[in-house]
This record gives sequence, structure tokens and C-alpha cells, in this order.
Amino acid sequence: MYGYVVPDKSTLRMSDYVLYRSFYCGMCCQTGVLYGNMPRFTTNYDFAFFSALLHDYSAQNVVIEEHGCILNPKKKAILQPNPLLERLVAANILLSYQKANDGVIDGDGVKYRIVMRALKKPFRAAKKAYPQIYEAIEKAYAAQRKVEQSGVNSIDRAADPFASLLKKLPELILGVQTDDNLKGLCYNIGKFVYLADALDDITEDAKHKRYNPFLAAYGNFTNRKGFIAEHKDELEFCFNGICARARECFQAMKFTQSYALIRNIVFDGLQSKVKELLQSDKKLKSPRV
Repeated sequence: MYGYVVPDKSTLRMSDYVLYRSFYCGMCCQTGVLYGNMPRFTTNYDFAFFSALLHDYSAQNVVIEEHGCILNPKKKAILQPNPLLERLVAANILLSYQKANDGVIDGDGVKYRIVMRALKKPFRAAKKAYPQIYEAIEKAYAAQRKVEQSGVNSIDRAADPFASLLKKLPELILGVQTDDNLKGLCYNIGKFVYLADALDDITEDAKHKRYNPFLAAYGNFTNRKGFIAEHKDELEFCFNGICARARECFQAMKFTQSYALIRNIVFDGLQSKVKELLQSDKKLKSPRV
């Protein structure tokens, strides 16, 4: 599931909500233009955040217009096409395909095979257009599988391959060297996503005897609610540390058009998601922002 890096709607200004939705809808529409309507299902909130972040960081001119689309004829604010958006969409296609492939390897079978089949042609096109992005993603997922197959019981080591990919991805998408603050922010966002997904999937992973960093580190799983209650202090320390480091990196950066939106996500959205994860006794529902 994607959707762990989202705004906190209770503290989000309406203008920032419209801006955020424009990045999300821009990703979706541009996916349709470049790769067809079927792959638009890969559009996710985490990449909407990266779109806002990288457009601001690179000072890419943002043009937003109101119009409908094939999925929803009602007029809404949509980010218009630009070269950065094209690269973001391609990176998302490549990541989505690799995530599906990883699911097949993990034994999740049918649903991920369907996703891979639907993304086969778009994946090939994105791979051909952006081979460096593809190679980085492929290497990162291979490293991730190697770490997980070793059964490593270190949460930090388990999360490092995916976090390192997110640290490197902005440079590959932007085509320029990025500073340490952006790298640090993206590393901790990647670490957050990997571990949030792991905690969210812990019941299924325990049932099917799949690797999970929290199970490897703490063991003694009976049910999700009991596991979280028993290890609440360790889990809070883990996630709060990640959020704190992400905030430190954010505060050292300069933003213009999307400052309030990105701040809401980094300061309020991540902590809100941690609270939701630790209070839920079952897998979270897909978010709607």
C-alpha cells in the first residue's frame, strides 16, 4: 500500500489542499497521456508529495489550470505537463512495477501478476526513456531482497536499501546534484514508508511467515494489537526518531510555493500516520485526501 506520506487534513489550509490535489491529479493525468489510462491506478499520495517537493526544490515553473479529466469530468485544479512531471511519472511507473514484482516474489501471486501484466508496456517504455532511474531502482530492490532473505534483525539495516533509493532518486529525476538536506529528508521519508508498510502488513507477514523487520527484531507475535501494545515504546521511539530527523532536514531547506503544504506533511502528516498505525488493530484502509 502507498499512502503513508500524506497531509494532516485537520491542520491543512484549503489553499494547500487544492495545491496538493493539483500535484496528485497532475501525476494521474500525465500518466494517462504518456502511458495510457490503465496505469493511472499507480498514482499515489507518496509520489504527490515528492512532486510537490521536487518542483519546489528545483524551482520548476508550476502551471495549474482547472479542467476535468476522463476519470472525473468535474473541473478541478491540475498541474500542467512539464519535463519534471514526465520524469516523476516514469519513476513512479518503474517503482510500481518493481513493487509488484517484489510482491510476486513474496508469494502474493495473482493480484501482483495482474499489476505486472498491466504495467508491462509502460514499464518497458519508462525503462527505455530513463535507464539510470531503472537501474537504481532495480539495484535497490535487489539489495532489499538480499537483506530480507538474510533475516536481519536490525530495523535500521532492513530499511536502509529502500531509504537509500529514496535518497538517490531526486538526483536521478532532477538530473542535478542535490544537497544533504534534501537527501536526508528523502532518506527518512523512504525509511518511514518502508517501516510503516512493514508495521501495517505485520499480521499478513506473520501468517504467511514472510520477513518483517519488526518480527525479526522483536518476535513473539500473537496478534497486531497485542504486539503493538507490548512494543509500543520501541515503536514510538523508532518512528518518532525518523520524523524528528525529517523535520530537521526540512527546517534547513528553503521553500517558496509549497512551503506550508510540505511542512504540513513533514510535521503533522507523518506524526498523524504514526498515531493511526499504533492505534489500529487491523490494516489501515487506503487513504483519501
